[in-house]
Amino acid sequence: MPELLYIALGWFVGGFINGVAGFGAAMIAMPLVTPFIEISLAVPACTMIILALNCHVGWTFRQYVRWQYVKEIFIGAIPGVILSVFVLEYLSETHLKAGMGIFITCYALLSLLMDKGKDRVISSAWGYLAGLLSSILGMAFGFNGPPLAAYIAYSGCGSRAVKGILGAGLIITGVFIVTAKAVTGQINQMVVLTFVLSTPAVILGSKLGIMLSSRLNEASYRKILFLSLACMGFRIAYTAMNG
Repeated sequence: MPELLYIALGWFVGGFINGVAGFGAAMIAMPLVTPFIEISLAVPACTMIILALNCHVGWTFRQYVRWQYVKEIFIGAIPGVILSVFVLEYLSETHLKAGMGIFITCYALLSLLMDKGKDRVISSAWGYLAGLLSSILGMAFGFNGPPLAAYIAYSGCGSRAVKGILGAGLIITGVFIVTAKAVTGQINQMVVLTFVLSTPAVILGSKLGIMLSSRLNEASYRKILFLSLACMGFRIAYTAMNG
């Protein structure tokens, strides 16, 4: 089926960007794959593919993970999934998505302008909020990386630690999201087939992206991270307001 090959190629591109920046696979891949698969199938498949990808990233950078950041993400993710299942259907998807995109864009641009390469201690309260928003976005739209990236990006952690923390945090929220998708009956045979064919592609792309990012110094990596976050935040807001 040619459509599945295009879908796998889209996930390869998403995996490559994820390998460089540490997040963003779903936001790159989803616009590329949705012309070839129904959105009702693309979102649950996306959650499974991203979980597999983040297991790979988390394992690759496991020795650099700072668990004090991961704990708050875990705690915040639980009510996020509950809110998504029982409350999200009553909220405006457009306003939620646009507001999140505007916040992430402003945060990333401000951080880029103010970034001096110095460590900054982030209150644990931001971790709870990041976990909450990450699980809500993942349930609703299939991507859960930007809130966690916004939380971790200005923590003063090195690039390997950032990727390790993001990988661990996204595994946590991803497990909750995939479980909720399964319980609510959204994972069927086509979703599983898409997952099986796309996962090798996204992991291969991630490996190539990680190889490229290893050649970057910390200052260059931080600029790429903030720019990627700003672009993806803008894309969230733009598609919400013009969708």
